[in-house]
Amino acid sequence: MTNVYAGSAEYTVPTIRKKPNSPARERVPVFGIDLRPRAALLPDRVRSAPITLDYELMAVQDAQNAGYLREIQDLAAERAALGTAGHDQATRLRVEQLEAGLAAATTDAAAAGVAAGDVDRAVEYGRAGAYWADRPAHRYLGRIAQLTDEMSSRLTELADYRQRIAELEQRIARTSPGGA
Repeated sequence: MTNVYAGSAEYTVPTIRKKPNSPARERVPVFGIDLRPRAALLPDRVRSAPITLDYELMAVQDAQNAGYLREIQDLAAERAALGTAGHDQATRLRVEQLEAGLAAATTDAAAAGVAAGDVDRAVEYGRAGAYWADRPAHRYLGRIAQLTDEMSSRLTELADYRQRIAELEQRIARTSPGGA
């Protein structure tokens, strides 16, 4: 299986490995067991059924949580970028503003129900200098945001194609011998 994750280099995950000092035909699945016998236990209608759970309310909550975590991580990263040594008055004021903003953002996130561990990780990643756009502190919320952006981009592209098709159809209708 080949995967590409978040712009990283392509890598391959082995699905079968050989036991050391074993005959070539004796192979052990990497992840512990062979999935084929289990898959055969499930009917196709179950194994390939679409998910019917309505995620709409959870999507709103996830987007809100991602927003809080992004703000927290970016504030902490911006603060980390200023460092600690020899600041002039303007820089000290900016540091104080960033620290106050970070404290307020973490309080707001906690009040909104964002898990304390997620908030702590966002602060930790930010203080290490990583902005949300570079390395989201929450793997799944970051991935959901990335997929949402990709989907939005594809929908915009689709709308552009539809517009172009409509324009071409009008042009063909105007220039066809039976159209004028």
